[in-house]
Amino acid sequence: MLFLAGEKVKAEVLAVHENTMAAKSVEIVKASPDRVQGDNEKWANNGYVRLANYKYDKQLEFKKSRIEQLLKKNEMDDVTVNDVIPSPKKLTYRNELVLPVREINGQLEVGFYEPRTAKFIPLNSYLIANENVAQDILGVRDILRKLKVSAYNPETNTGFIRDIDVRRSHSNNGMIVTLVTHENDHYDLPEIVGLVTQTMHNINGIVLNYNPHKPTDVTDSEQIFGKSNIPIWGDDYVEDTINDMTFKVSPKSFFQANGSQLQTIMDLALNLADLHLDDKLIDAYCGVGTLGLLAAKDVASVRGIENAQVTIEDARANAKKNKIDNITFYNGSVEQILARFAKNGENADVIITAPPVKGLSQGFIDAAVEMKPRRIVYGSANPDTMVRDLKRFKNSGYTTSKLLPIDTSPQTPDLKCFCVLTPAK
Repeated sequence: MLFLAGEKVKAEVLAVHENTMAAKSVEIVKASPDRVQGDNEKWANNGYVRLANYKYDKQLEFKKSRIEQLLKKNEMDDVTVNDVIPSPKKLTYRNELVLPVREINGQLEVGFYEPRTAKFIPLNSYLIANENVAQDILGVRDILRKLKVSAYNPETNTGFIRDIDVRRSHSNNGMIVTLVTHENDHYDLPEIVGLVTQTMHNINGIVLNYNPHKPTDVTDSEQIFGKSNIPIWGDDYVEDTINDMTFKVSPKSFFQANGSQLQTIMDLALNLADLHLDDKLIDAYCGVGTLGLLAAKDVASVRGIENAQVTIEDARANAKKNKIDNITFYNGSVEQILARFAKNGENADVIITAPPVKGLSQGFIDAAVEMKPRRIVYGSANPDTMVRDLKRFKNSGYTTSKLLPIDTSPQTPDLKCFCVLTPAK
């Protein structure tokens, strides 16, 4: 049971440490007026959407306060935090859902791993997923059950189906299903495809992603997909539109799942970049090229860097589709490629970076500073690593005065945060 600030609870003490105590609440004696009752209690307690029992305006206050506390802990109190930009959609906003498949009590289930315990929790409905995405996840699950397809067992590294990924385009509603499998073929595969295409008329394509490797951590989302995407029916991508530009997005390629915040994120990042027509722009961790391609008309040149090959292939296809010819994409270690640019004496006027949740390496920061950009726009989905990196940038002579958080994940503690770093005066 999760409790909120200001509530009185009876709790079971689990462990006592020097400065902290671990406990779990067993009964709420006095509930907070900010608590949302009913089904939201269940969603919060199972850990899938941990803030679902908190009024939305209080969720935003909580997220802002968390960033402020991180800054204070890292002796960066001089950085102010704007109010969190709210999400237009609070529920059913996710256009992608990827869930592990496991066998529980003899039945194939889709679900998630409970935070801290790694216990698998089956799910039958989804508070934050688009209705069609959730419907198709469960529809594929039921087909796999009907055909008695074996679910993956991470302990023995056996079984056929590991994960189901359903991705939907925000702008045109196209949808693809990706079956992440432990084997690259299966005698039931044609029948699976046949039943999916017969019963789910909103699906545009089915892809098989082959991942034979045993995960070192079943909760690590970066270990979900294997290297190979195999189109087995229809399209192997969706397309989304931003500012009259079309973007191809394949399985494994990152794209903002909360479509209702997509335009806001793009506008915010580009406004912070304050681009000039003679600028040389670097888009590091460029994904499918969205920001770099949107910025291309406002600068002299763009270099996009991404370590995932399938993603850079999408980016190059998007440049060709949108007839953008002043952008070049580089595939490989983002840190190493940036360091090579710096070593060769190549400069950049503006660097935009939106790294994975692990944040930036010191090598990336050193290379970025060496290129002497007038602005670095940093977007992060992890406040902890972002604050760590801002402190490193400060030690290297680049500072920020303000963080601009945007809520991309209502009902959860997650959010996106942007800032601009400039040379210290």
